[in-house]
Amino acid sequence: MIPQREILVRLIRMFNGQNFLENIGQISNEHEQSSEETAVCRGLAMSVLGLALEGDDGKESLDQCARRALEREKPSSPPLTVLHCACNGCKASHIHVTDLCQNCTKKPCLAACRFNAISNDGKRSTIDVKSCKKCGACLRVCPYGAIIKTIVPCENACPVDAIAKDEEGRAVIDFTKCISCGKCMVACPFEAIQVRSQIIDVLKAIKSKKNVVALLAPALLGQFKCSAEQLHSAVKKVGFSFAYEVAVGAESTSFHEAKDLEERLARGEKFMTTSCCAAYNNLVKKHIPDLKPFVSTTGTPLFYTAEYARRKHWDGVLVFISPCLAKYEEVFANENVDFILGCEEVGALFEAFSITPSECEGETFPYQTAKEAREFAISGGVSRAVQSVLDPSGKEVTFAPVNGIDREVVKDLKRFAKAGECEKGTLLEVMSCEGGCIGGGLVCCPVATALRQVKSYGEKGHSLSDKKSENA
Repeated sequence: MIPQREILVRLIRMFNGQNFLENIGQISNEHEQSSEETAVCRGLAMSVLGLALEGDDGKESLDQCARRALEREKPSSPPLTVLHCACNGCKASHIHVTDLCQNCTKKPCLAACRFNAISNDGKRSTIDVKSCKKCGACLRVCPYGAIIKTIVPCENACPVDAIAKDEEGRAVIDFTKCISCGKCMVACPFEAIQVRSQIIDVLKAIKSKKNVVALLAPALLGQFKCSAEQLHSAVKKVGFSFAYEVAVGAESTSFHEAKDLEERLARGEKFMTTSCCAAYNNLVKKHIPDLKPFVSTTGTPLFYTAEYARRKHWDGVLVFISPCLAKYEEVFANENVDFILGCEEVGALFEAFSITPSECEGETFPYQTAKEAREFAISGGVSRAVQSVLDPSGKEVTFAPVNGIDREVVKDLKRFAKAGECEKGTLLEVMSCEGGCIGGGLVCCPVATALRQVKSYGEKGHSLSDKKSENA
């Protein structure tokens, strides 16, 4: 079966060549494939074309799909789609007793279960799946480790229980619950959960000789083995007219967020959460509305950067290059941003155009950003940026970064909302992904590598505190 990355690269090359519609049907012809593999290949191509796979009966040809993609004026939500023919149909999550059970005398598993789901026939313990609540109490007390929990990766990764199964056991996303964090997509070993790409929309704009402007998320500067200046050149070689760091907007976010926090504390409010993480904002909107009064009203770095770039390029096509799936929803809602691409897609563009960023001659960005703004992509980076511009004469602020959203974090956030205070700190920086944006669902580089590169680039910037007087 053709790897997903190869399909992406081949479609880019086909689009930039001749007879795209005629050739796209040949996407899988270079490999001998079973009918199932061909169906998966077709589905992956459809997701690259930005089309939803739900409800697809397989009858529409790829050239018809491509024509639909070319005719659309604007991509639609939701950003995720499930390729059912690739889904493994994993057995439902359950806890069971393995052959390692020694039928010990004390039988702590029976004593630990509060739901009478465990029985023993004198030879070994067994669990009644219907009665089991999957609490894991028995698992934790078994002295032999004979009790294990079998998980479904996508369901287990979702912090808001937005993944379920259809009648055939395949994954289904409940988009009324989904916060677009992308954790299910990253967790799926079969790549059955896909992003509806906007690469065709961007390529169409570039090919039409439009003024296409790239907005580079801070995390992107850690995704490729090259300098920031070389990355800037590489992006322009692809066909972008201009490129701006979203760290430009991160500077504005820092000052606005610091002012918002100071005003809230002066009014006697107990805490405030940051507003930069799109998945967190979706979480509050859909699952914890009581927390909304405690979320900063400050715009995200993308919001301010898009405003800045739109003033410079009023007729341009603005494309945000993101490490984060949840940013799709933010882009859909932002009239200043036209399209969004993930880091992996940018890597595919470089490959398709035979561009090696590290071999490009560097070009400086038109605006030199501050160290703290460049490090927004790192967990704790927003807090450090806010701290650097806070009024030292104001109330004392304690910082509490939340490094990744899971079910326990969701419980904590609900508790903070109910209590109206947070014992962890007065500024709660919530990042959906572990490590921060550099651990996002659309990255193409390990977190540790990205962390080193982003920090190295950050150290070359001036301090945000130097601009404090300018923004007073």
